[in-house]
Amino acid sequence: MPAHNFETAASSLQLRLSSREQLAHLLAEAAELEHNLLCCYLYAAFSLKHEGQGGLQADGAKQVDAWRSSIMQVAMEEMTHLALIANLSVAIGVRPHFNRPNLPVAPLYHPADIVVELAPFSLDTLDHFIYLERPEGSDLPDGESFASRREAYHRGARPGASLMPSAMDYATIGEFYAHLRSCLTELADEVGQALFCGDPSLQIGPDRIGLPGMATIGNVQEALAVLDTIVAQGEGGATTEDSHFLRFQRIRDELAGLQASSHFAKPAWPAARNPLMRKPADPASGLHVTEPAAASVLDLGNAVYALTLRLLGQAWGAHGGQAHQARCTAALEAALQLMRVLGGIGQHLCSLPARLDQPGVHAGLTFTMARATEPLVASAETVWITERLEQILVGLRLVAVSQAPLQRLVPQLEAIARRYAPAEGAEAGKTS
Repeated sequence: MPAHNFETAASSLQLRLSSREQLAHLLAEAAELEHNLLCCYLYAAFSLKHEGQGGLQADGAKQVDAWRSSIMQVAMEEMTHLALIANLSVAIGVRPHFNRPNLPVAPLYHPADIVVELAPFSLDTLDHFIYLERPEGSDLPDGESFASRREAYHRGARPGASLMPSAMDYATIGEFYAHLRSCLTELADEVGQALFCGDPSLQIGPDRIGLPGMATIGNVQEALAVLDTIVAQGEGGATTEDSHFLRFQRIRDELAGLQASSHFAKPAWPAARNPLMRKPADPASGLHVTEPAAASVLDLGNAVYALTLRLLGQAWGAHGGQAHQARCTAALEAALQLMRVLGGIGQHLCSLPARLDQPGVHAGLTFTMARATEPLVASAETVWITERLEQILVGLRLVAVSQAPLQRLVPQLEAIARRYAPAEGAEAGKTS
């Protein structure tokens, strides 16, 4: 290549934020952020006691129930954010990203200010949630135990041409979404409607999933509206009355006021900070759950969680006709129903001791990721999922023999298995 042509080509490869690869990269990071926060919020909610547990009486239980309901609403909106990012991913032609690192997330996987760990409900944990959801420009401090785990590191600019997508620094999640918005608008200005080259029939709309703010995306205006919904509901939403930021502030203020009274029982079980299903290479990374009863419930809970993610992946599935739509609908419905089963398991797990050698520390759901998270081949989907539902149902029945609170979940899981099974028979009839 002549020197002047090389220089011309090189000048066009200046660091840019508007390639399709960069946008897909940012959407994957957005999905991981939403997924990670969803798990952290669920863990705190699961750790809250119910009336009669651990000395919690009726008067205190009413307040705790209100906190649990509020945090679960936040978690539901985080699920909405994950689903919206999935739709936006499909809109630009890539599959949704439901994978993520196991918790606790290794330091500096996200920028240094973003610490992602599992912790039970407490003032310190609420301070951390408020910090994560804070608006840009806020000087609120992180929870003390979380701040001590941050490291002084900045990703910085990457020198040279930027053919490979690049991570960036951001102090708040709201700032991250501003980067994502800029990438989206710059690319839309460059390529126009061709940006939205994905099959719109593979998205999931509000007619199929009743999450607050759910929407499909077909152009840049709808894409920007989705990002606005995410920010307004939580990440940096300081003025929205029910933003995650303000919800957590209200809960924290209420908890601080009640803890000043010696008559208020502890609202949460002493669930472990960063429980682990497998023995860690570094013992300081978390607490390995080894008490037999808790370990068996933890294994069951993680199996339900993994299947839920598998079903979500199938819900945004492969191409096809009516059989494809039936499979996707069945997968989505089963995933949403499994989340309720997961909640029952997660709440019970927090009431169980984690280790015999560490009395006073309880277990908790680890949300352990399966290594193989890729979508199933369409022809094998119903066989695979039907078998897995049956295996988990057998496991639940066995564990519930010694864990009476889980017995109420057996008919729920049986109903999920029954409802999913007809889709297999209907599909077989259409292909015979």
